[in-house]
Amino acid sequence: MLRTSFFLWGIALLLALRLWHFGKAIDAPHDWRQCDTAYYIQDFYQNGIDLLHPAVCWMGGSDTLALEFPLPEAVVALAYGVFGESLPLARFIFLCFFAGALYYFYKTTDLLFDRSLARWAALIYSALPLSIFYSRAIHIDFAAVLPAHAMFYYYLIGVKKRRWEYLMLSSVVAAVAVVIKAPYAFCFLLPMAFFAIREQAFGWAIRAGGFYVFALLCFWLWQRHVNVVNAAAPDWSYILHYRKMTQNAGWYFGTLQQRLSAYHWWVLLQRGVLEVAGVGGIVFFLLGCRGLNRMPNGRFLLLWMLGLAVYVLTFFNLNFVHNYYQIPLLAPMAILCARGLQSAASGKPGRMYLFFGLLAAANVAYTEMYYFKVSADHVEIGRLIRENTPDSALVIVTYENLDCRNPKILYRARRRGWSVEETALRPEVIGRLHHEEGAQFWVYAGADLPQSQWYGYLASLPPPRVFDLNSVPKKVYVFDLREKE
Repeated sequence: MLRTSFFLWGIALLLALRLWHFGKAIDAPHDWRQCDTAYYIQDFYQNGIDLLHPAVCWMGGSDTLALEFPLPEAVVALAYGVFGESLPLARFIFLCFFAGALYYFYKTTDLLFDRSLARWAALIYSALPLSIFYSRAIHIDFAAVLPAHAMFYYYLIGVKKRRWEYLMLSSVVAAVAVVIKAPYAFCFLLPMAFFAIREQAFGWAIRAGGFYVFALLCFWLWQRHVNVVNAAAPDWSYILHYRKMTQNAGWYFGTLQQRLSAYHWWVLLQRGVLEVAGVGGIVFFLLGCRGLNRMPNGRFLLLWMLGLAVYVLTFFNLNFVHNYYQIPLLAPMAILCARGLQSAASGKPGRMYLFFGLLAAANVAYTEMYYFKVSADHVEIGRLIRENTPDSALVIVTYENLDCRNPKILYRARRRGWSVEETALRPEVIGRLHHEEGAQFWVYAGADLPQSQWYGYLASLPPPRVFDLNSVPKKVYVFDLREKE
């Protein structure tokens, strides 16, 4: 049995390690998504919280765009209202969401298995690479995992005790989970159905399951609202890759060709071995899988993993593009790694502590090596824009392959505007955004200004202010379109 003191101090130490990366700079991987989230928060803080009409910084003056339900961002914005705007404060609140998800994971594991396994699983869950990075990132995923884990726990205890009030509570948090990120709740459908059958309560669960109509209704209403809001976005089809965010099925589910591609599976396998299981964790995972059928609730765990396999196959493109969509896999992985850890240690506490210490140290080293990378060039370009344009300016940014939906420079500049990537750059694009949409500045970052067909257009502009970048051997050209002849 793992001592309570070691467990509590271990969790506290692992959470405290996150404080080392509580800085004010948004870091990679996926700083794109984090910048979007940070701008949602900033806009709520500065302009008031409107959960139905969140804003992005890359759509100029028409900035309303609905993605996931922005409840986590609103919580952070409320904290800003009390303590002032602060990314470390935002990180702390997102870490609290992680702690809540960890708590319900621990309670679920304790309910299904035993306290010793639950404690080791919680420690391992806290020490896995995806947990270490995203638990303190400006990122909503653990804010979605928290209600999903709570939904699962209250459902299990409700079915086990035949208590409908627990299912009612489960349905309420399920509503929160599905409007923030529905796929994370979807993962639990198969094990939830199996648990009711195993407890000989399937009929009772179906009748009490009427409570979940509320969650389905909330999901339907939010998706309907999203489609209405996003359909009203401007038609900027002259910007490469721009589209209204209404028909997203291809983005969510991907294609059959992706599922048949060895490369896509190789990427997912690498992530599974290094980021989900953690460095060296795959060994303990394989040990934990031995004799799973003979383990109490072992079949339930198998169904849980099967549900996750269905989740990956269903939302294949999301899982391929973003490593954070593998966060739901951490829970059963942690349980099986903990079981493998117990098996490898042969019940000797000293070995358990040693193996866990090595596993945690390897994962911390991995995250330090591959995560927490700040894009210094984006930060520097953003600072130059902020220092050389008015606060309310609408700015066009061109830098390498910066996609039209990319907020990484505009957020850091604290400006609204448009990102136009190098391959999409044409005089008519800049001209239309200036004349039709009110763009006031065009900021071009590169080694040299574009040539050939640009000569005439550039000649019509006032001379730009030119700045050297310290982070990369390039220059930043700031054109004031308000002075265009």
